[in-house]
Amino acid sequence: MSDAKVPLTLCSAQCGQRLRILALAACSEDCLRLREMGFCESSEVRKLADGSAILCSLYGVRLAVGRALGAQVLVEPVAA
Repeated sequence: MSDAKVPLTLCSAQCGQRLRILALAACSEDCLRLREMGFCESSEVRKLADGSAILCSLYGVRLAVGRALGAQVLVEPVAA
C-alpha cells in the first residue's frame, strides 16, 4: 500500500482552511493572470466560500476563482 498523498486542489480543500499554493497546473492565460495578481507558488491563501465560484482571501484581498480554474490550483494545508 502506498502512502502517497492525493493532490489537493483549491476545489477540494475545505472552507476556512489556510493553504499554500504548490503549483498552477495549467499554462493558460488565466493562470498567468492569477500569477500577476500574486496568486502564485508559495503564496498563502484562505478558502472562504465554495459555490459556483471559490472565494479566497489572498494578501487581505478577496478574490473569486472559477471552479474549473480552481481545479488546476494545487495546494497543501498550512499548519496552524
